Amino acid sequence: MIIGERFAVRVSPGELHFNAAHFITFDGTCENLHGHNFHVLLEARGDNAPDAYVIDFVRLTHMAAGICRELHDGVLLAGDSPEVHLREEGDMVHVESYDKRFALPAASCIILPLPNTTAEMLAAHVANRLLEELATAEALANLHTLEVAVEEADDQWGVCIRELKRAG
Repeated sequence: MIIGERFAVRVSPGELHFNAAHFITFDGTCENLHGHNFHVLLEARGDNAPDAYVIDFVRLTHMAAGICRELHDGVLLAGDSPEVHLREEGDMVHVESYDKRFALPAASCIILPLPNTTAEMLAAHVANRLLEELATAEALANLHTLEVAVEEADDQWGVCIRELKRAG
């Protein structure tokens, strides 16, 4: 016996990728600055609209690709970390964390409102930005859940799942 149906759309890497440098802090240490070819996977779950889809694939992909472009070719820095200290001076950003010191061109830095630049936190950032764009476009009506995964290395994904408030 069927007691209900759930629907989802999934958009996998293709144009959903970005190349960037980062480092993470953990266990009282700071990694070396290094880069990845990050990939993004999205799943939007919700109700089928009267026109029989949860959300338009093309619109979702276009919005997410724009967010990936914002992160592409930058040095991703955790702007809300108690362990990473950033100081902007002229056209440089000075970064200190534990035993590491970096001086980076400000034009190359992308300071994110995150406590760390782990794959999980990058997935949260992409999810937050995507939800902002979907809300602006009034495209959240059918959605219950947005799941964003960021692949940092082959088969190593950080995932953020946002449960959305349902009307009613």
